[in-house]
Amino acid sequence: MTPASPNLSNLVREAGYKLIRIDQLRANRWLIMAESVEGKVLILAQQRPLIGAADVQDLAEQLRLTRVPIGYLLALGGRFSPEAQRTTAELRQPRIVLCGKIPPVDDAPRSAPSLEAI
Repeated sequence: MTPASPNLSNLVREAGYKLIRIDQLRANRWLIMAESVEGKVLILAQQRPLIGAADVQDLAEQLRLTRVPIGYLLALGGRFSPEAQRTTAELRQPRIVLCGKIPPVDDAPRSAPSLEAI
């Protein structure tokens, strides 16, 4: 079952962010721009069993293009490969967090890198 954009918008709002836009890139991939008092965040949401290093690199490129300082790679019902985890750890800027749910605004990372793999 593929989540629809309205479900993603609810996830964003429930985490405390203001939704700016959702772009469906593929049948199982969405790019979400959201905002909090801390600033903008990009969320690359994917519904696949395994999310790899190329997905981390795709989000890093989107962050560079939009000049957003932090991005969440959101696994919807999947997990991150060891290569995805390694690639995330190697990146210093832009800041990418692997997650199984969108971190609430109050708990959102601000400075030190972390890895929240499923």
